[in-house]
Amino acid sequence: AVLDIQSTSSESSSSSYRGFPSGTMHSPAYAREMVGLPTFLDDKTRLIGGVFIANYTYNNIYLADVSARLDGSSQFGANQRTAPFWAAGLGINVHNYKFMQSVEALEELKIRGSYGQTGKVNFPPYAAITTYENFDNWYSTGYGAFMKALGNPDLTWEVTNTLDVGFNLRMWKGLIDLEFSYYTKKTKDLITNINLSSSSGFSSYSDNLGEIENKGVDIFLRSTLIRTKDFNLTVYGNFNHNKNRILKVSDSVMEYNKLVEEYYKDDPTNQNDLSVPQSKYLPGQSVNAIYAVRSLGIDPSNGRDMFLKRDGSITYDWNAADLVAVGNTDPKGQGSFGLNVFYKKFTLFAAFSYQFGAQRYNQTLVSKIENADIYNSNVDKRVMTDRWQKPGDITPLKNIADRNVTTNPTSRFVQDYNELIFSSLSLEYDFSSPKLKKLGISMLKFQLNSNTLFTATSILQERGLSYPYSRTYGFTLNLGF
Repeated sequence: AVLDIQSTSSESSSSSYRGFPSGTMHSPAYAREMVGLPTFLDDKTRLIGGVFIANYTYNNIYLADVSARLDGSSQFGANQRTAPFWAAGLGINVHNYKFMQSVEALEELKIRGSYGQTGKVNFPPYAAITTYENFDNWYSTGYGAFMKALGNPDLTWEVTNTLDVGFNLRMWKGLIDLEFSYYTKKTKDLITNINLSSSSGFSSYSDNLGEIENKGVDIFLRSTLIRTKDFNLTVYGNFNHNKNRILKVSDSVMEYNKLVEEYYKDDPTNQNDLSVPQSKYLPGQSVNAIYAVRSLGIDPSNGRDMFLKRDGSITYDWNAADLVAVGNTDPKGQGSFGLNVFYKKFTLFAAFSYQFGAQRYNQTLVSKIENADIYNSNVDKRVMTDRWQKPGDITPLKNIADRNVTTNPTSRFVQDYNELIFSSLSLEYDFSSPKLKKLGISMLKFQLNSNTLFTATSILQERGLSYPYSRTYGFTLNLGF
């Protein structure tokens, strides 16, 4: 049994000054004036928990463990401070059975399974508390104050129930080293930031979304293909497939979903960016679904976008009531692969990451091409070449005469997103030798490394319009005496 008590506290202050006589005389004492008032911040959190853990092993074949925990945290709402959690697991070391001892190729075969629940805190310390900030001006009655953040006293623990079953297999001295897991996770009271209408005075509000289910598989494979005194070659790869869906949502989230339609209200006073898809949270859909109105493409006869309504009819008029899930930013599969090569004193490591089956809303095509401001900005040639201009034109972009009319979220700009990244490369040489040791040098290694050497995606990355990828190159010299 373990008792865990934690308390964290941090304080900070900042002040701004201007009017220094020179760069060397930068002390606040030389400043002409202070800009505004000093700001002071402090964060305090407390956590108390008790844990009970027990495990059992029989003949190094049958394995069992169980744990129970009770936690209380100051970060949650006053009405929901504490929560219990527990977990249990079973395992069988098949390779330790007597009848398996004769299988020389088999080094390990473990079948395992577990079920349990965990709690999560993933928001700022004061998200559950309504906070205020003072005005800089002094009034006859003292300082004025305004509400800075809207708290939620009912904010409770995000609880995840997880079932995980799988096996570990290792054979032929590492030629095959395989791990497989199937899991299902059901998260209750998922904590998320709900976007609010600007008329409320706040941009977001922390709330418990409802229940979400994640199902998927994890596969990891490592293989040592060559192993000699001077040469070693190992390759690896992993794969993850995860699918999530919302099981149910809270009443406040249902109200938020209704506000999404209000967001796109056709009103001259509406200052919202109507071209950007807004998230919705509907039962049966993914948390990361992309919501837009289904498009049948640009009508060659008039250059207008043809929309498919919920009832199956076709219209030229965009309507927020027809917003449906038309894509998902979650990939169907993702992972990494690479190799590690050792030859005498050289070591080479290379790693790649990948994902496929996801979608993205290509906002750049909307804002910089279809809705381009040709009078005040430099524009891409596609503003002319890919736009409808006369009857009979078959184009991906609407009538060029309508370029000043905002394009609301439409499935025309939902594109499949696949990605391959050469994420890491390093080459090392070990100069260490008996001669260097006689000079008192116990270690001398030189390493060259680089990150993100190239990125290939199925969606064109608009150079100059979106932030470019950064590539880093470096070298390291390790010297020990």
